[in-house]
Amino acid sequence: MTTTDSTPATLGGIDLCCPMCAARVTRCPTGVACPPCDRRDCPKGFQSRDGFLDMIIGARFEDDSSDELLAGEERNSVHTVTNYWIPLFRRVTAGASGRPRVLSLGCGAGMEVDALRDAGFDAVGIDNGNRTRVWGRRTHPDALVMANGMHLPFADGTFDIAFCGCVFPHVGVEGDSFRVTDRCYQDRLAIAKEMARVVKPGGSIFLSSPNRLFPLDLFHGRKIGSYRTPINPPWRRFLLSKGDYARLFRDAGCRGPATAQSIRHYWGFCRTKSSLLGKLIALPVRGLFALASNPVTPFFRASPLLPWIVVRIDR
Repeated sequence: MTTTDSTPATLGGIDLCCPMCAARVTRCPTGVACPPCDRRDCPKGFQSRDGFLDMIIGARFEDDSSDELLAGEERNSVHTVTNYWIPLFRRVTAGASGRPRVLSLGCGAGMEVDALRDAGFDAVGIDNGNRTRVWGRRTHPDALVMANGMHLPFADGTFDIAFCGCVFPHVGVEGDSFRVTDRCYQDRLAIAKEMARVVKPGGSIFLSSPNRLFPLDLFHGRKIGSYRTPINPPWRRFLLSKGDYARLFRDAGCRGPATAQSIRHYWGFCRTKSSLLGKLIALPVRGLFALASNPVTPFFRASPLLPWIVVRIDR
């Protein structure tokens, strides 16, 4: 790819770098180009696809992107980012000068990036799955790029916060299933290292997903991919616990402790509100969430009694 423009390429005002050689990329007629370097694995440039830069290294994640699933994800994302992430990130960055920079890793349909930017954050999102097909209807499409979490197209120490929702369980598995591969830990560690690399010293990383220690996986539909049962043996390595995240990010170089956060307002139970049966099924889960959100009982937040966890690790 030949560079015809020396203008640095940016994403939502944040400089983009080659995810392989780390050099800043510049605009060219078909996408972006990398300056010449000696790395043989450097692709030297990336093309645009459907109006978005495709900077994915390796294969795309072939996740379900049906209209029904995406509609539900957009509803849930709006609730979670509005009622949980935005208030949390405001508390974490209180007193910071300028607009805090936030990376959403595995942003899916991209709703949270829109909401965060509208709330005053310099937020950008990356994803390498099929949900990118709806990015064209976002209000801040210039803040989205196709990329792999193992190879982030940003310089060291770019962000104040990096976060992801239910990304790590889908890394190191066979396709879109719960069967882990022999490289499960190495692949997850690669993402942890990249998240740690692009967050500033003193910044924070937030991870959220179902809790491996809880005996049921209530968040992966039995009709999707290879999921057949909500039973979740604690020895199954598909999901992660707070301890799993702590080990990953300690091995990734983070020195801050892993702390389980309150999950108050994280889930809006948008789907279960549509039927009486759904409301009844959601009642005990709501009760568990309320227990874990009580400041008097913080020890429940990562215990086997809670189906969902949010973990904070300071860089």
